[in-house]
Amino acid sequence: MSQIPTPERRVLSLHTTLGIDPVELKCSTLYYPVSSAKDGLTLVFTHGIAGHKEQYDPTITRLLSHDQTRAAIRDVWVLDFPNHGQTALHNRPVLDARKAGGKGVCTTADFALYLQAFLSSPLLKTNSVVGIAHSGSCTLWIFALASTNPCPTPFALIMVEPTLMFPSLSSTDPRSIHGAANVRRSLAKRDRWSNRETLMKWLVGGKGVWRKWDERVLSTYVRYGFEEVDESAGAGKSYVTPTLRKDEESPLYACLSHTVEPEALGRVCRVVGEAGRGVHVVWAEFEEFVSKAVREEILDAAENRVVSQRIIKGAGHLVPQEKPDRLGDAFIEILDEIIHGSGKRKAKM
Repeated sequence: MSQIPTPERRVLSLHTTLGIDPVELKCSTLYYPVSSAKDGLTLVFTHGIAGHKEQYDPTITRLLSHDQTRAAIRDVWVLDFPNHGQTALHNRPVLDARKAGGKGVCTTADFALYLQAFLSSPLLKTNSVVGIAHSGSCTLWIFALASTNPCPTPFALIMVEPTLMFPSLSSTDPRSIHGAANVRRSLAKRDRWSNRETLMKWLVGGKGVWRKWDERVLSTYVRYGFEEVDESAGAGKSYVTPTLRKDEESPLYACLSHTVEPEALGRVCRVVGEAGRGVHVVWAEFEEFVSKAVREEILDAAENRVVSQRIIKGAGHLVPQEKPDRLGDAFIEILDEIIHGSGKRKAKM
């Protein structure tokens, strides 16, 4: 078996907009140079709200451990969004200046334009791109591809637990309930610890979602999802806090931030299908956020153009964090279908 490539850390400059203002934002990426195959696939991973690029490392390691799959992949890019992970550290001066000037925080629409800027980069110009998105970042791909000025269409798109919402969303829908709860909780949650060791004990010792996470993913979260901040100049005191600030995180959970027109989803599924191998969906076994009824609603809006569906056993909504190896195995299967052009398949229950 060939050696799995060590990812390179690359910081890119993307010309995009925040609100109506043109800006240059940094994009901290992990780049895996997998093979020299000129016609190989380029995988582009995007994380969910409050995630970060390093969370995918165990999944990508599993994926690239499969020789046949690795041989068909040219390279892999994994992105942070502008105020997430290590990218937030690069963009903090711009983000804080905008808040101080009363221009607000990043929205999902801003994220979509940022994603468009990356997908339009010369780095991907001749590549067959397969987008891989989790949770809230699925919305951003739909925004980016359904825009009046869309970016290049990917060869295929894989959505993991998409939290897509439509204008007809009911206030009793689980997505409405959980979204509103996340808006409140993110503002009220603790955001300071004396050091990373204390932080880790707090994460695993409480009743939060982190107890269910794979140890490897949790370790990268503590390392890359937080930063050490000096409490006062020269005092020698510091604390650890999330790189994604609470006031920036909270509005990203609002239902309107993930609301798309059903026609937009259908159009994206149609154009991706015409351009390559279409849209594939991975669901969690436990319906923590996306119920069976919601799945059917999303599939209907997609005009029944979803090529394949899979369910990850033992996983809740945070599939990459809880079951990274099983998710990697699912990606191996899906990429095999994409590479060989398999026909439409039923969900693997």
